[in-house]
Amino acid sequence: MNTTKKLMTLLLAMLALAACKDDGEVVYMLPETKPIQLSAEQKQMRDNNNEFAWRLFQTMQEQKGDSSTVISPIGVTYMLGMLNTGAAGTTRDEITNVLGFGNDPQAVNEYCKKMIDEAPNVDPAATVRIANSIYVNSAKGLSLLKQYVNDMKNYYSAQIDALDFTKSGTLDKINNWCSKNTGGMIPSILDEINPNAAMYLLNAIYFNADWTEKFDKNDTRNSSFTLPDGSVVTRELMHRKAIAQGCESELCSMLRIPFGSGGYSMYVMLPAEGKSTSDLIRDMSQQALSEHLNAIDMTAHEVDILMPRFEIVSDIDLKRVLKPMGIQSAFTPNADFSNMSNVSLFVTMMKQKAKIEVDEDGAKASAVTISGMEATSPGPQLYEKAEFHANRPFLYFILEENTRSIFFIGTYCGN
Repeated sequence: MNTTKKLMTLLLAMLALAACKDDGEVVYMLPETKPIQLSAEQKQMRDNNNEFAWRLFQTMQEQKGDSSTVISPIGVTYMLGMLNTGAAGTTRDEITNVLGFGNDPQAVNEYCKKMIDEAPNVDPAATVRIANSIYVNSAKGLSLLKQYVNDMKNYYSAQIDALDFTKSGTLDKINNWCSKNTGGMIPSILDEINPNAAMYLLNAIYFNADWTEKFDKNDTRNSSFTLPDGSVVTRELMHRKAIAQGCESELCSMLRIPFGSGGYSMYVMLPAEGKSTSDLIRDMSQQALSEHLNAIDMTAHEVDILMPRFEIVSDIDLKRVLKPMGIQSAFTPNADFSNMSNVSLFVTMMKQKAKIEVDEDGAKASAVTISGMEATSPGPQLYEKAEFHANRPFLYFILEENTRSIFFIGTYCGN
């Protein structure tokens, strides 16, 4: 059987069991989608962004290993879009190459704006919120360029504030922003504020929707669940029968479970027998993923569904993920963000906190992505006050800085 035919066939394990009275009511899970309308250029950007999302996930998973994770690739896209708008030269080239969006920052911004403006309106039964914010350290003498400010407001609807990073209230304000824009799912993104940071850029995404047809909590059962090491444990698995869309291939079986009126869906990918999630992540190309999605669009079956309810929290160091993907200079003092501010900046930290909760009613998911930037030139620095009074015997030494070799060492006792 060729791949196309396999993609058109649902797993035998998913076939209907409706003939038995005891199996319960069969419900319909066929979505009525309301897609965002994209131009031909934007469709290509969407495809490229999906490829970026998959590569981002693959790179992250290689570092995480066999552990439960969650990441918001589009949150990373928005963050890189905001950085790209202020970037130039090699720094911009690296960001756009990794995103796969081409070298036109205007096109990138317009694509991000369309998604930010229209994603919340795709499905009235789903709550989707996207927020962006920039906090500038008022104590550093930094000012954002007028064009950059206009772009952030026009394309990203970004809130821009100047705060004193030496005050404790600044940490509270940033973390409160995170909590507010994620429905309390991400209560904080920073444990402390770096007083020498020039600015923080933030993106928050919140998603909350019920399944098109909820799972009955009375049907949730204790069932066996096999862990990555092959050991078997007991987990609570949700159960239902539904007319739903799915497909299978040599790599996996895939099931679509829509939310609300179908504007958003969860796709569950189950590795084929003998394969692990690591195998699936490694072998699933963007083209193969598209083929699976195309196959699902043309299929509908009566499916017996078992899946766990779960909650996952991830804290991801995006520098570690993006650097091997090709973004290098942005994280060094050689970064070129000359279209952003009146001082030279580079990204010193970038991370994302994400959380997802899945149960019988539906799913909630949130992510906050943050970048911290510092000035590459000394500028005004903030240091703790201290005293050094050499008014008693002391030791001294002279060393060569490159090798840290000590050339002279001695003591002075005042005699």
